[in-house]
Amino acid sequence: MVVNCDIQFENNPQGCFFAGQVLTGKIVLSADKVKQVKAVVLKINGYAHTYWSEKGTDDKSTSYTGHIDYINSVTQLLSQSSSDTPVIIEPGVHSFNFACHIPTTCPSSFEGNRGHIRYIIQVDLVRPWKFDQTYTRGFTVLKIMNLNYDTPLLKMPVNNEMSKVFCCGPMKTDPLQIQIHLPQSGYVPGQLIPISIVATNDTKVQITEINVRLVMMVCLYSQRPIVKAVNDYMTVSKLKGDPVPILCKKQFNYLLPVPATPPTCFNLCQIIQVAYRIEVEAKMKGIFYPTQVIHIPVTIGNVPLMNVIQQQPMAAANGRTFTGDGDVDEVDNANSQPWAVNDSIPCPTFEEAVHMPQAQLADSEKHDYGEKTFAPKYPVFNIPSPSIKESQENGFLPPTETDPNKSTWL
Repeated sequence: MVVNCDIQFENNPQGCFFAGQVLTGKIVLSADKVKQVKAVVLKINGYAHTYWSEKGTDDKSTSYTGHIDYINSVTQLLSQSSSDTPVIIEPGVHSFNFACHIPTTCPSSFEGNRGHIRYIIQVDLVRPWKFDQTYTRGFTVLKIMNLNYDTPLLKMPVNNEMSKVFCCGPMKTDPLQIQIHLPQSGYVPGQLIPISIVATNDTKVQITEINVRLVMMVCLYSQRPIVKAVNDYMTVSKLKGDPVPILCKKQFNYLLPVPATPPTCFNLCQIIQVAYRIEVEAKMKGIFYPTQVIHIPVTIGNVPLMNVIQQQPMAAANGRTFTGDGDVDEVDNANSQPWAVNDSIPCPTFEEAVHMPQAQLADSEKHDYGEKTFAPKYPVFNIPSPSIKESQENGFLPPTETDPNKSTWL
């Protein structure tokens, strides 16, 4: 290849930025011999896009799409002085600095099966009488989701319960009751969600297993040909529990991990909305008894609740001690991070969300020589999680109990 292009981010090898920051970097072109082009163009784009197809009653397929632009920056790095004068790229290394403000209204990066929120940098070598050469690199944008500023209810315990009676002909079983309890409803990646489940199986049907999942719910909207909505569900993490025999009461205490994942987002993007919930699934024995599911909504942020950090001071890698004092505000300069203004929050690592598909960026048929695939990265914290024991002592979770009238495993 005559020209190679390297897209670099300044002091940010992970390529992760926050809405409101200034994206800065450098374009490095390396040529092994003289190259003539019409122009070298830098494009920085951020957009949300949805796409899916549905078959109608006439068996014809209709395509639905939606698109919203958030960043649309175009810069001429090299251009012709006149229409007849080509741009000459001499052999050697050529560097071009660039900067682009990321609007505070940009939603967090997201990749799904029927839509995405994607941010990319593209360098085009516009060639006369030939296909343009394109070099592409993706980067992650994160909208700050500070759990401390959302609602005080995120710090409070939450619970839900269900009761189901099964019918077999004229006979009815005694009820199956499932209760789930959480000490709070706001979490960040890296934490463990303490989940207490009490299953009272007064039926004569065995529960073969109880499964617990953190599920990401994505609502996607189209704009053309009409406004239409569709829902997608992705399992973020899951645990498999034990069975519950007939005429038995069982209590389970699980710690469900929250891996790298986008923050909850309802109001930033008009065509892609992201929410989360804990699902508890009780699988019943026999084909005549359907699986029972109960769920509780949770909020995933990228700035943790301070009351959790205050429970246990932590030492960071740089020797600071985190005490839990102070608040966290929005990013206000190009190099800051939302937790950098508060010594009580340890700096996270940035990891890919393995439950989401990767973006396909490069197209070899279009002479694209950049990244072929890209996966956004999200902050993952090493901070304490609310413990089940402390939550029980504080009355946030039910205590371990024993029912003398039933066979009980605790």
